Amino acid sequence: MKSKFAVIVILFGWFIVIAYMIYDYDNYGSNALRHFFVPEGPAEIFFHIMILSALVGSIITGYLINERKKLLDKTQLSEKKYRHAAEEWRATVDSLPYGVMLTDNEFNIIKANNYIADLAGIPIKELTHKKCYEIIHKDNKPVDCCPLVKLIETRRAEAVEYYDPDRRKYFLTSVSPIFDDKGNVIAYSHPLIDITDIKQKEKKLTQSKDAFLNMLKDITSAYKELRGLQHNLIIAFANALDAKSPWTRGHSERVTNYAISIAKEMGVSEKDIDALWIAGLLHDIGKIGTYDIILEKPTKLTDEEFALVKKHTIKGEEILSPIKELEGILPIIRSHHEKVDGTGYPDGLKGDEIPLLAKILCVADSYDSMKSDRPYRPAPNKGFSLSELKRCSGTHFDPEVVEAFLRVLEKE
Repeated sequence: MKSKFAVIVILFGWFIVIAYMIYDYDNYGSNALRHFFVPEGPAEIFFHIMILSALVGSIITGYLINERKKLLDKTQLSEKKYRHAAEEWRATVDSLPYGVMLTDNEFNIIKANNYIADLAGIPIKELTHKKCYEIIHKDNKPVDCCPLVKLIETRRAEAVEYYDPDRRKYFLTSVSPIFDDKGNVIAYSHPLIDITDIKQKEKKLTQSKDAFLNMLKDITSAYKELRGLQHNLIIAFANALDAKSPWTRGHSERVTNYAISIAKEMGVSEKDIDALWIAGLLHDIGKIGTYDIILEKPTKLTDEEFALVKKHTIKGEEILSPIKELEGILPIIRSHHEKVDGTGYPDGLKGDEIPLLAKILCVADSYDSMKSDRPYRPAPNKGFSLSELKRCSGTHFDPEVVEAFLRVLEKE
């Protein structure tokens, strides 16, 4: 047994019984036990019952005292654990970087942490039973944005952001109901978070975003202006090239239009079409280094003169190579006179060795040249140009490109 007093009570009951048995033995000797259970007269029966009742009562009393001691120990242990848990809860809640309150249906504060007390400037013990709107908003009634008012109606968690002009802070407050085992609301959890730093960072981020977007708009506008300037310069340069001779006026623009039509018919990407547009306008830029007398010669060129003319593809590449933005069109400029059977110039490429855009430009350039006047011959009819495209398909020209161009011409 855990209780000493219980042991004493039980021993006291046995002491009374043993003492009486000794007394009875002195009077009756060996018949003492029989006399105890078979007393003489009603008085002795009553007395013996009292002796036995004292023993049984002491045992029962000792047991109850011992159980009471155990129950008391458990109660004290539970109270100790409860106090320890409450202290841990208080320490945990007080260490939170935001406010926490428990309120009832009447907006009375049941519990609150130090954050709320510091925010209100009131000792934490004095917060109990005060109205939460008096402490937080310094008002005599719930404010319009109070989430607890909405929660009492909806029974769902509510949250709201608001600005406190007195404290010059932004807060995020929310309310959640706390239910008992039967589903009844016993309190409301009411956290209060200072989000001023977050709102300020958000504001700075918004300002930075707006500044960045404005910068992008400026860059986009400047890019469009530069892009437009680049296009205009390319067109002007192409016109200057074609103006060198009355025989080539408009040639670069026509070749470009033919080439783009072919590319669209073949499903070429927009990026490649842009590159083809530039290459088409500048494909003969290398002829700047060719003597005009050769280009305008009314008779057949000699082998030496034709060799000079063929160098215009390489010279065109050399002229444009310092411009980094145009490096993607250099293979088109260099290879627009290559033939699929390998008899073209300057590198004798064949088949798939020739870039697709160069094959397209080759067909467009050849077609415009065949149907235009030249100093050494008048322009043949359109039928001749078409028949030449078909005849040279597979040798000079890529068959797929020729078929696409013929479809374009049929549509026109």
